[in-house]
Amino acid sequence: MSNKKLWRLLALLMAFGLMAAACGSDDDEASTEADTTETTAEEAGSDTTAAAEDTTTTSEGEGDGAMAEGAAEEAAPSCTGESDGVLTIGGILPETGNLAFLGPPEFAGAELAVQEINAAGGVLGADVVWLPGDSGDNGDVANQTVDRLLGEGVDGFLGAASSGVSFTVIDKITGACKIHFSPANTSPDFTTYDDGELYFRTAPSDVLQGRVLADLIVEEGSGTAVLMALQDPYGEGLLNFTKEPLEAQGVEVVDDFVYDPKAPSFDAEVERVVASGAEAVVVIGFDESAQILTGLFEAGITPETNSIYLVDGNIGNALGEKFSDAGVLAGIKGTLPAAELSGGFRDLLLEVDPELVDFSYGPETYDAFVIMALAAEAAGTDDPAEIAKRINGVTGGGEKCTSFADCQALIAAGTDIDYDGPSGPQAFSQAGEPTEASFAILSYADDTNTIDETKTVYKFAQIGG
Repeated sequence: MSNKKLWRLLALLMAFGLMAAACGSDDDEASTEADTTETTAEEAGSDTTAAAEDTTTTSEGEGDGAMAEGAAEEAAPSCTGESDGVLTIGGILPETGNLAFLGPPEFAGAELAVQEINAAGGVLGADVVWLPGDSGDNGDVANQTVDRLLGEGVDGFLGAASSGVSFTVIDKITGACKIHFSPANTSPDFTTYDDGELYFRTAPSDVLQGRVLADLIVEEGSGTAVLMALQDPYGEGLLNFTKEPLEAQGVEVVDDFVYDPKAPSFDAEVERVVASGAEAVVVIGFDESAQILTGLFEAGITPETNSIYLVDGNIGNALGEKFSDAGVLAGIKGTLPAAELSGGFRDLLLEVDPELVDFSYGPETYDAFVIMALAAEAAGTDDPAEIAKRINGVTGGGEKCTSFADCQALIAAGTDIDYDGPSGPQAFSQAGEPTEASFAILSYADDTNTIDETKTVYKFAQIGG
């Protein structure tokens, strides 16, 4: 078994142990825990690093980047890529399909990163090249895009947003010795996936989001819950990692099930939720969630009668635009992996796309692009296999820096870096994913169907060792 496979097995065991320890379980499979801190939007500062310092530091938090970099060089990718001196990144982000609402902030994040990287002199003395492409919400669209971009000689891929879509292209990408880097995949299955050391993500695993969502439901006093999720790796994973900590904390999950997101009707699913009689209703879905919520409202399940919770796949202003009755979403809450977005970075995204209504995964997309660029600088080449060896290391274990230009200067001076971007400190594990993350608890406003940012609460969570 390779070092990375062993590490990934341990990482998965840690993830399960995280929930067991946090819930006071006697399970001795692992001894890890999730630490969380909470602030409101009005109380918290925009510096996510400061928030991290208020959280209990564990052995996997500080110095993880140094460990990851060393381990990565021991377990280097088996393939050798090509180098032409120009870092070229292709996009597989949602322009169409059920996650198209996530596309605008992600494309804006990528384009902002390209602007700032090239303004600082580019990578390896040349401008980076960005070739955007559509992922759709299925493997057919994504595979066509990947085939086109492979033909154009990209070094890495940015995307997809959907975990299910990424699973349809990951073997093709990594098999071609290219980097696959997602800003939004949250399925826990990626942690142990055999990806040839070439898959990375800036979005945290749903092991953490499920825990944060479960904690929210418990804190708000529901004793029973019903969970429904779209049938794909993302939906099924988040359902399971929400259900387990709910039950461990004494909440009765009276029913949980998956559904076909492309079904013409969700009447049967709505009837099942009504029949459950649960106090809390969790809907884990994408664009089809508007149709599901409409059915629930018509059946008498409303924010006035039940506690309704959404997740990163459906919470946001884009959902609200699908409802004409003002304030119908008032009282609904949801979780979103997100650090508190500073006004300055928000303004920069709006300069790229003035029509943005949501910013979900914009910071994560920006950071994914910058991390790849910094890893190429550290490697001294645009060879994807060599860049992959450096990605984990630039996220921790060195001198902190928060912009491409500042980090680039440190690398040029021979200094190890610890990049912290607008999506927060990443501190990648050997599996190529964050070991710590911030989550926003979003609430819809009383009089509109938009998110009330003054009520947003941020919780910081990490996998400890």
